[in-house]
This record gives sequence, structure tokens and C-alpha cells, in this order.
Amino acid sequence: MDEKMLFDHIRTAVSRQTGSDEHQLLEPLAREIWELRHQDAPPSGQRLRAAEALGPAYLERGAAPSAAVRQVLRVGREMVEQAEQGGLTDAAGARRLGALVDEAAAQVAQSVEAARRARRQSWLSFLVHEVKNPLNTVLNALWLLREKGADPVQAARFIDLAERAVRRLEGRAKDVRQLDEQLTTPPPGWEASRSAISS
Repeated sequence: MDEKMLFDHIRTAVSRQTGSDEHQLLEPLAREIWELRHQDAPPSGQRLRAAEALGPAYLERGAAPSAAVRQVLRVGREMVEQAEQGGLTDAAGARRLGALVDEAAAQVAQSVEAARRARRQSWLSFLVHEVKNPLNTVLNALWLLREKGADPVQAARFIDLAERAVRRLEGRAKDVRQLDEQLTTPPPGWEASRSAISS
């Protein structure tokens, strides 16, 4: 039985046991682990490509690193069990596969955390940008009041402009206070604005 047929046999059994959604998300990682099954761990601390790719995917689903680890371990251990039950690996091979699954789970947790940090940094940059704009508006309105404030109609306009900018700042202050809670659902405009901020 060739490599692909072996993996397909295990994939079918694991999918039946763990659910197609879980298995579909983790299939590239399971395939990479299966290809490395003769090793005790990725050579020379090698990063698993599929583990790194899972960080952003889990973050988009709102999963914490611990939830991602549980899912990787569940699917990975089912894969090991199915390989052993099907006679596709011996006890020593199952132990090696198990060690690879544990390493993959650790790398997925690191990847989710790295994705969280990257999003946090991007969101903070967005918020700084969003705070600077209304602050500049307030400063400009104050300067205009000082320079041209003798006219009551213009002064009222400048005050109104400053008040709107301050209300916008208050909204962003609330966003900052809720940063950790809202990390997976950033404020409106974040996605559209982050590319402009990074350039």
C-alpha cells in the first residue's frame, strides 16, 4: 500500500470519529505529521508548515490557543489510534506519531498566539490612527477659534467641529478599554484601514 493510500485510509477513519469540519481544518497538519512519521520530532526544531498556517485560521474562528490544542490532540490521537488499529504502524511507530502530534499541538498553540499578537499590533496601529485624526480636528478647531473666533457664527461652527471630534475620541477610548475582549471582532473600519496605516 503506497503512502497516499495509507493516509487516505486513516483520513476516512479519523473523519468518521472526529467530525468532518474538525478533520478538514486539520487535514494538512495530519498529512504533514504522517509524512514525518518515521521521526521522533521535526528535525532540528523544524517548524511544521501546516501548524503555522493554522494560527490565523483558529483566530478567525475565535478559538483560544488551548481550544486549538485540544482539537489538534483529539484529531491527532485519533489518527495514531486508527493507524495502530489498522496495522499501519507498530507500537514504536505509534509512539513516534504521538510525539509528533504533541509537537504539532504545541506549534499550533504558538501559531495562534502569534496571530493574536499580530492582530493586536495591527489593531493598536489602527486605533492610534483613529485617535490622531480627531485630535488634529480638535487642535485645528481651537486654532481657528483663536485666530477667527470673533465672529459668533464661525465660533459656533468651530466648537461644533471640536465636539464631534471629541465624541469620536470617546468612542475610540471605549474600544481601547475593550481591546482584549474584542480582539476577534475589531471595530468597524479596521479591516479597510489597516492596509492604509501600514503603508
